[in-house]
Amino acid sequence: MKNAINNTYIGLTFIFIICSLFIYKAFYFPIHDFANYYFSAFFLKGGDFTSNIYFPHYFNLKIADLDYHNIFVSYAPNTPFLALLFVPFTLCTVTVSKLMFNILGLILFLYSLKKLFEVYKIKAHYLYIIPLVFFIPLKNNFLFGQTYLILFFLLSEGFLAYKNERFFKMSLFWGFAILLKVFPIILFGLLLFKKKYKAFIYLGLSCALLLGASLIANGSEVWEFYFTSVLPKFNNGEIAKEFALNYQSMFMLLKGIFMSNTLAFSITLLLFKLIIIVISYFFTRQETSEIKTFSFWIFLTILLSPYGSSYSNILLLFLFVFYLNHLTFDYKNIVIISLFFLIANIPIHFFAKFPLPFSFPKLVLSILLFAFLIEKSFKYIRWKLSVCFISSIVLIAILLNNWKNQNQDNYPLVESQPILTYDYTVIDGLLNYIYWNQNGKNTQSTEIRTKDIDTSQVYLKSNQVFYKNKQLTFNNDNKLKPAVINDTTLIYLSDFKRGIGFYQLRYISL
Repeated sequence: MKNAINNTYIGLTFIFIICSLFIYKAFYFPIHDFANYYFSAFFLKGGDFTSNIYFPHYFNLKIADLDYHNIFVSYAPNTPFLALLFVPFTLCTVTVSKLMFNILGLILFLYSLKKLFEVYKIKAHYLYIIPLVFFIPLKNNFLFGQTYLILFFLLSEGFLAYKNERFFKMSLFWGFAILLKVFPIILFGLLLFKKKYKAFIYLGLSCALLLGASLIANGSEVWEFYFTSVLPKFNNGEIAKEFALNYQSMFMLLKGIFMSNTLAFSITLLLFKLIIIVISYFFTRQETSEIKTFSFWIFLTILLSPYGSSYSNILLLFLFVFYLNHLTFDYKNIVIISLFFLIANIPIHFFAKFPLPFSFPKLVLSILLFAFLIEKSFKYIRWKLSVCFISSIVLIAILLNNWKNQNQDNYPLVESQPILTYDYTVIDGLLNYIYWNQNGKNTQSTEIRTKDIDTSQVYLKSNQVFYKNKQLTFNNDNKLKPAVINDTTLIYLSDFKRGIGFYQLRYISL
């Protein structure tokens, strides 16, 4: 027993040393994503946290006013609650705070890992392969100052409490995780399918209480904006650009395949989600291993999300722990371990020029891992009932047909535009973009000759463009600064099919 304990601490020390090297490197690395958390909390502490924080040009300009440079951030899709949690970190400079946050994340991560290995009696020498298999997720969590190690701790502690039927404790940890990143809300589905109704109610109450506390601290206006504007855009995969290969999600793959066919894209995506839901139901109902069921649902958040990232793959560690608990070195398990390594570390940019779907290697490998995970559950699926259910939902969706093409004769003024355009001006008779990047404010000239700009007969009302009292736009995108140039063309800034505040110059021919 003593040797086992010693071996565990030696293994954890090995992970600690590897991660400490990442933390050291992160100290001299750009602030990156951590700037979102730090400065949102800084403005919240100063009473200046409003829905404007979700507009990146506003957020970046406010940070620049504090004399910080070479920072390019976008707070969406983070919740207002996240800013509240980071207020204590604003007592130090942003660089020191990132260091302290990384150290805290490492300590909590190692603590959770130790408990999982002890509870499931996993051999300590398997600790040595974790930094290898999850090398990129670990490194990027520290370099970027990301929250996923904290999230791993919250989900892990909540799971162990759930396993022991300590539902109050479970609800606190999972409630914090949900308010922090939203997507763990899928755990309500786990509790529902497992008929853990008491735990379901506890988690609902915990989320309500935490949300109530945040409403008091953050205000209702910013939360209303988050639910009505930020979340819908995020669920549509609109983080920055309309299409992003590095997200490696089914959403983005289907968007790439059906770029000009909204109906085909929406139906195919709906089919994918319904198939996942049906499989999840039968898998959860028959599976007796709690760690396998829990890690399955965490894996679902990666499969269903429109947005994927290298650092979020650290959550695959739950599923990896399950396989370590049953590891035998046969052909199948070697393939599965290899899948974990490839999903976590494969370089996306190498596949960028490959045709679809081969330019989405992480997604393809994730679906293959999913197939290995559920293979024994296929015999429990009631296929006739499932096909009827899926067909009915798709038929109803087609009849309702809310997937209308929203282009409506307004187009990007120039196809290739800076990712964060937020203003325009005329210099020497040419229209110029004003945009923001990591170097701050920039101006870029177009080849569009502009004699005059007229704003006397064009205006915004209820976030729609009107010209001579006639409404010309009908989309729910955010719009800025409409004007008529050269008496023939109406231009305006819009984040149509893009992330909140990631504007493009669009035009309507008059």
